[in-house]
Formats: sequence, C-alpha cells, structure tokens
Amino acid sequence: MSYVFLDRIPATEHNESIVATQDLTNGQWLKLGVLGADGESRAVEVATKPEDADVFLADAPLSYDDPHFDLSTYKVKKGTTGRAFHLGKGDVISVTTDLVKGAKVGDSLTIGDNGLGFKKAEDKGMAMLIGTEVKQNVGEVFVIAIR
Repeated sequence: MSYVFLDRIPATEHNESIVATQDLTNGQWLKLGVLGADGESRAVEVATKPEDADVFLADAPLSYDDPHFDLSTYKVKKGTTGRAFHLGKGDVISVTTDLVKGAKVGDSLTIGDNGLGFKKAEDKGMAMLIGTEVKQNVGEVFVIAIR
C-alpha cells in the first residue's frame, strides 16, 4: 500500500509525463530516458542510485464510479503514461510507512532499495524525515522534506 501526498510543493513544480517500461508503484524514483512517440512523454527506468533519481512517481489516477478501484494496489502499468515530479529543495511530501526503511524522525534519507521510496542515509542524504501524521483512511505517514 504505497500512498504519496504532495503536501507542500509549488504550483509551478516541474512534472513529467512518463511511460512505464514495467509496472510502477507510486513512490518510485525514476531515471528519465528518451522522448516517447508523442513527443512529450519520456521513457523511464527504475533509479538504483541517488545520482540517477531524476523524478519521483506520484501519479493521480482517475476512477469514476468503479466499485472495484483500490488506490492501495494502484500501479502505473507497463506501457501506460503516468506523472512524476522533479522534487526540489524545500518541497515537503508524505508517504506511507512502507516507503521508508530503517529511519526515524530526524534521520537523513536517500533513495530506497531498487529506487522505491526512501531509506536511512549515512550522510546528509537527499531528504530528511521531519515528522509523522495520521491520514484518514490511510493511517500513519512519514513527512519528508527534500534537501
């Protein structure tokens, strides 16, 4: 169950239309590739190290009156288009606890294993875990400030 909340990002935040080369979960760090056939979307690969983490997947699916739709199991399917963000210094996001490994409030963070979410960094990292909150219908989330 991977939820991402864009708590405090600018209205002008740079985002990318991406085309998944495999099924992707929200909270995945991605490396941008070439333009797609439409001339706007970009092919992506899963980022495996911080220097390859160009964008953060935070897709917002639309579902109208589908009684079987479940956001907790949502994925951007291979070959479909999703939305990813160029996160920058000062941006604040919240993610479900499954997207943060081995860290507590006050710890520095880097990208998680296989580019999914975050894990505790040994150095300054790319972000800081600044708090926890409880979101209705979701549960506990970690609040993260991007550096």
